[in-house]
Amino acid sequence: MNDSANSVLALFQPEEIRRKAHSLLEKASLGKLSHVEVDLSAMDKALVATLEATKRNYPDFQIPPYGVWRDFETGGIDRWGALAGARAFESAEEMLASAADLAAISIYMKTRRPDDWVFQDPMTGTEASGTEASALAAFHMFASGAFSSDMGDPYRVDAETLIRMETVELAGALQWDPQRDADLLGELQAHLKRLGEALALRSDLFSEGEDTRPGLLATQLAKNSGSAVDAGTVLDRLLESLAPVWKGGAVSGDITLGDCFAHSEAPGPEFENFYPFHMCAQEIVYSLVEPFAWAGWEVAGLDVLTAPADDRHVGLFVKSGVLKIRDADIGLSSAEALQDRMIELREVSVALTDRLADMLCAELDVPSEQLPLSCILEAGSARAGGLILLENEDEAKKLGRLLNPGAVFWLPFRA
Repeated sequence: MNDSANSVLALFQPEEIRRKAHSLLEKASLGKLSHVEVDLSAMDKALVATLEATKRNYPDFQIPPYGVWRDFETGGIDRWGALAGARAFESAEEMLASAADLAAISIYMKTRRPDDWVFQDPMTGTEASGTEASALAAFHMFASGAFSSDMGDPYRVDAETLIRMETVELAGALQWDPQRDADLLGELQAHLKRLGEALALRSDLFSEGEDTRPGLLATQLAKNSGSAVDAGTVLDRLLESLAPVWKGGAVSGDITLGDCFAHSEAPGPEFENFYPFHMCAQEIVYSLVEPFAWAGWEVAGLDVLTAPADDRHVGLFVKSGVLKIRDADIGLSSAEALQDRMIELREVSVALTDRLADMLCAELDVPSEQLPLSCILEAGSARAGGLILLENEDEAKKLGRLLNPGAVFWLPFRA
């Protein structure tokens, strides 16, 4: 394999995501970025916000890992527990495949949505918005068997069903307007179709017998592991097979690199100006931790994953005064400049979250093994950032536009 191919493959490695993020943080600290600068002396404010969120949400510090399962518990209801109890799975592997199907499709469907979308939960009658609404809508589609090709086994996600999903079915399930939201529905239909086709192309990873499902990757990895599944391996398998489904980012030859974008001002060797995030794929890995645990497998090596490069973390650092956007109110003249700003905001927030995690462990006097990043995300930084966005709706929308200037469908910003 030549050096160019190796450079492309490196963009799928979590170590490269972190390295690139910290390289931009260093440049921002030295004032060498065009759109973003940082004031590390303000990190204490971000720490206070994160500590307050942690103590408010988990006063006993019994913190579950970060993942989509918290969305399914909105309102204090264990929706998955009720569904799994009713299903009475016959084996741990059967439960794992189903739970992994649900985690994958729920993360995958956290895409752009109508600006004023409010989802009414059929179970409780309560309303949800944003990515929480996306998760609950996906859950209820899953629970109704909308993703299954076998009505005798509804709690599954089959590739062939994703490929033939119709927009009218999506509109009803999501509670979107078929006419007004036709463009978004068409994008989502194509998005699901790409996933189904990508799964079908990799029968070695996602198929067992005649079944092709995203969750079968989890059962395969579990069977081929000892007592622990490696998080880096899970991410590697997801990206090698599914990176092309996230279209709109950088491309190398005929290889679509998924959530990876090229910075126009970053000089250096070939592909050094490509900055990977792989936010959705990493969130799927985080959301598989609990299904693996329920089935009897630990997930090792979670420390290789990074914080999600999302609006919550950017919002946390902007509000705290750590992250400053030099041209937030300026209409930039080129698509390249808009993309460069997006890259700088997302990458620097990832590196700042690493620093925040170290500060939090030091403040609480606990080793990182006892308070890993996945717990810090769940209890503190994502929660604190989410609250900031909720309390500053106009600023949140503005930030969303900065983070998704090209209106890439699968980036769940501009809500």
